[in-house]
Amino acid sequence: MHMPVMESTPAGSGDITANIAAETPWVEGLDLALCGMEVPVAPDGVYSGYPAFGTSAEVVAALARSGWDGCATASNHAADRGEAGIVATLDALDAHGLGHAGTYRSQQDASVPFALYELERGGRTVTVAQISTTMDLNGLEDPTGYSVSLNDVGAITKAAKSARAAGADLVVVHSQLGEEYETTPNDKQVSYAQSLADTGQVDILFGAHPHVPQPAEKLSGGVGGKGMWVSYSAGNYISNQDEECCAPLSDVGQLVWADVTSHADGSVSVDKLNWHPFTMDLAGGYKIRDLAALHNGEQPAGLGLSTEQIDRRWSLLTSQGQGRLDHGHHTAQARRTGSDDSQSRRGHQTSRSPPGPAGRDVGLPITTMSRGL
Repeated sequence: MHMPVMESTPAGSGDITANIAAETPWVEGLDLALCGMEVPVAPDGVYSGYPAFGTSAEVVAALARSGWDGCATASNHAADRGEAGIVATLDALDAHGLGHAGTYRSQQDASVPFALYELERGGRTVTVAQISTTMDLNGLEDPTGYSVSLNDVGAITKAAKSARAAGADLVVVHSQLGEEYETTPNDKQVSYAQSLADTGQVDILFGAHPHVPQPAEKLSGGVGGKGMWVSYSAGNYISNQDEECCAPLSDVGQLVWADVTSHADGSVSVDKLNWHPFTMDLAGGYKIRDLAALHNGEQPAGLGLSTEQIDRRWSLLTSQGQGRLDHGHHTAQARRTGSDDSQSRRGHQTSRSPPGPAGRDVGLPITTMSRGL
């Protein structure tokens, strides 16, 4: 996490609960919320920013409090603090009941390169597998040779088949790939996504790394030849980036989620992708703001963004095609599909929604978090 964001938290602790509060109701309204943990937890408790990140375990605690169920941990910064940082990150996730995929403590753990999440809805259980990979480690070596999963279509295919053999009804892949600050996916991203779709094993691909929103689309292939959805990049979640330092739209991130239906015959289908835009308010205390609400005139207390900044970000997002997510949809309110989730066992089983009538199809909205912790 960028150090100015860290310094904005209470006593510099890394507790980002207040920073991300505007997005929390949206996350809590989803049946499964999977985040992207781009940076490792500092094993020595000494926090650092770019180029070698090390964050606080309090960040992970805040994510757990804010409705997230698990995180993808393979990223180009995963090895910034060596093997100790990888282990510290996994320890923090485990301590707060969050599932994880993409980095591993041991070769035995790496032999099962996926996490499974059981969702109870409508009197039945749907199991979702999460796989996480990255294109590289910023020139660093994998400290053990097995600590971080890399983008490899063959390896992902094998992992997806193993996950299905272990009971997965749906396979979700998080992969880092692409050019930073480019709002259009490049040829490598598109080719990689189509290669995964052609395996017939992956239901959804959530991309990351560009740090700006990119479109999404439904590709040919996919499980049973029914197509595979890909969101090429959701942009940043919480960061110190904006147009002045980096690029237009580096201060905007999308919460992207899929509508998934569990059918009465036992099959599962991905119906569509949805999105909702959020933006960073650096002057207002490094707070996440609901960009759509701001565009509609909402003025939360302590807002540090001008009307001109809000209008520009909204205009850039919608005029450059980011709003379309190709065949996806933008909704103006959170999908609140469940009730109190205090009894959920995060990372392995969630039961946020009450049972529905037996024999009917039930929906299971799931999401991924944009990168940028």
